[in-house]
Amino acid sequence: MTGADIFATVATSWPPSATQSVGPFVVPAPDAGGNRVSAARLKDPSARDTSGEGLDAAESAMQAQGRAPLFQVLDHQDGLSNSLDQRGYIARDHTDILVIRSADLAAPPPPVTAFTIWPPLAIQTEIWEAGGIDAARLAVMDRAQFPKTALFGRVNDKPAGAAFVGVNGTVAMLHALEIAPTARRAGLASTMMRAAADWAQKEGAAWFSVLVTQQNSGAQKLYASLGLKAVGTYCYREKTGGPTQ
Repeated sequence: MTGADIFATVATSWPPSATQSVGPFVVPAPDAGGNRVSAARLKDPSARDTSGEGLDAAESAMQAQGRAPLFQVLDHQDGLSNSLDQRGYIARDHTDILVIRSADLAAPPPPVTAFTIWPPLAIQTEIWEAGGIDAARLAVMDRAQFPKTALFGRVNDKPAGAAFVGVNGTVAMLHALEIAPTARRAGLASTMMRAAADWAQKEGAAWFSVLVTQQNSGAQKLYASLGLKAVGTYCYREKTGGPTQ
């Protein structure tokens, strides 16, 4: 299992509102749902030496949309990375692709601690919004077309957590895990992760994955404690003064 293997699930579980094919690239429409749904990327995630092919057209397509070009580059895509270096692009938001076998993580949650439900309850939306997961990102979850659910977590019989998870073939991916500040360090995040993997395994997912920025030390520690391992990384490439997360 590699980062390239997982990347089809990234696009399926967190889909752009629209895309266009530009040479070897997929160029999404601009989207307030974040860089993951807005950045151009190579159609073939396993591609390595692209030698800058199609970059002019991809840049022009994004400029025609009224925005600065933004690319998502996997760690093995050296040809593309070198070409972007030559054009003055900087790298930011290095993100690890973490994976574990679903069976190694899955566990039914203790009573009244975590529930799967779709569509999300209003209280889940409130938890997400309090953590900065706004309406544009909720819209991304809504348009995902695959088996999916929302996780609702509780601590001491009080609403405390929300997450989104779905299955693409044999790979599940979790997004937007948010725990209310008053409920942190009570074990709810681990419980919700195990509940998500339990749901995903029942949906046929042999693998469970998450994405986490390298600077997010709290999430990195959580996922490491649960046994998830990095199988690849990616970053965003933009020119100085370009878009921000």
